[in-house]
Amino acid sequence: MPKRTNGSPPIIHSKGATAHMNINVTNAAVTDAQQPNFPWRPSIAQFFATIGFYAPFFGISAVLLPAKIAMIAPDDKVAMTASATTITLLISVFAGFICGALCDMTRSRFGARTPWIVGGGVLATICLIVFATASDTTLALGAWYVYVVWYNAVMAAAMAWMPDLIAPKHRGTASSMFGVATQIGLNGAQSLASLYITNVSTGVFVLLIVADIALILAVVICQEKSNRDVPRAKFSVEAAKESFLPPRHAGRDYWFAAIARLMYMMPGGIGTYRLYTLTDYMHTPEEAAAKWMSLMAALSLVMAIVAAVISGPLADRIKTIKVPVAVAVFLVGVPCWLPFFIPTPLMYTIYVALSGLGGGIFVALDQALMTSVLPNQKTAAKDLAFLNVAGTIGQMLAPLLAAAVIGMFGYAGLFPMGFIVLTIAAVSVFGIKNVK
Repeated sequence: MPKRTNGSPPIIHSKGATAHMNINVTNAAVTDAQQPNFPWRPSIAQFFATIGFYAPFFGISAVLLPAKIAMIAPDDKVAMTASATTITLLISVFAGFICGALCDMTRSRFGARTPWIVGGGVLATICLIVFATASDTTLALGAWYVYVVWYNAVMAAAMAWMPDLIAPKHRGTASSMFGVATQIGLNGAQSLASLYITNVSTGVFVLLIVADIALILAVVICQEKSNRDVPRAKFSVEAAKESFLPPRHAGRDYWFAAIARLMYMMPGGIGTYRLYTLTDYMHTPEEAAAKWMSLMAALSLVMAIVAAVISGPLADRIKTIKVPVAVAVFLVGVPCWLPFFIPTPLMYTIYVALSGLGGGIFVALDQALMTSVLPNQKTAAKDLAFLNVAGTIGQMLAPLLAAAVIGMFGYAGLFPMGFIVLTIAAVSVFGIKNVK
């Protein structure tokens, strides 16, 4: 029998898994038999934690960071914003898996994740206070870049609660809660931040209050158990490789999941050039284009939240995650042809709404799918972080791919590109064999 640690569930490793395992037979720390009822406590905790780490990052990076740069360096704002965005993504690539690996190694009376969520949250708060009050470009951006490290630390730790504490059969519903929280942390935070474009400091403090309250609620509700008596691997070159490098023996499912996440993010450039597509391709006046974009954003958010709420429990009921995720990707990709064949703002809006529906399903179930392909429970945070890196790289490449397509085919070429790339993402999801 696997060894229990202070009442925590046994850690079960994957070496004995067969090639025919499904979502109910994984290396999960908590098995389906051990958790017959839905785990509300860790699920609600992850809901609040997701808002806590996403809200300040997306609200500031998308809205208040450019506003801050425009205030203190108006003559260089375009180039400086572009470089700040690039550096932010590069830091995220490395900080996520390094902090995730260190989190996996942590032993404390509060478990492996809570110390990183609390400590990272405190340090992130300090960095954002410096960012908000700085009047010097170097100090403001320096504080922001250090914050990005701690943001990734908190995210890596909080996301690992799902493979740590939630049995596979409940992960659809739990992931659905994660998806709703993601929409709140992403779109809700950006809407809130937009109210403070002319008062960046106040906006940062408001987002910090929301984030810190959410993180405090998360750790209090979760009550992660001690893991001090969990054995720590002795230091060796092989142990270091396992702790800090991508999983070398992860299997095809892990890498297909990584490809799916990479490809899903790649068409993001369609949204980057939405205004120019409306004005230059569809010949919409700028004032009208702004109204259409506002409508698109509202419809996308509503559709995404509705889809996220429904899809998780439905996936648990029909006992499959892979099929709904693949269908979600197609729901984002197939409507790309609507504005291609009928290039009007109305058809573009319908496409965005349908994409919001598919995107809501994907965000709701993506976390459940990713945690189901992890090769080793002992390195869950690090391995999840590498899957997040795949998405980050997709985000980095998205505007470059879109710019190249526009250069070769014009704005019309964005939509077939989206369909092709998203089809590859959907096929990659179906390539995952050992998850239903």
